[in-house]
Amino acid sequence: MIHFLAMVLLAACVSLVFGVIGRATTSEQWRYGLRVFVEFVGVGLGLAWLLYWIP
Repeated sequence: MIHFLAMVLLAACVSLVFGVIGRATTSEQWRYGLRVFVEFVGVGLGLAWLLYWIP
């Protein structure tokens, strides 16, 4: 469980920075930051599931 929380915390910090420096307006920053967060967590869970089945 601690690894999942660390992944979510890292994803939140990175998406916050990417959202702020990646877009111009506030609404675009929120939307882009949320999209990056969901992508980070989704890819992390997908890779974890894939690696679980590889011996």
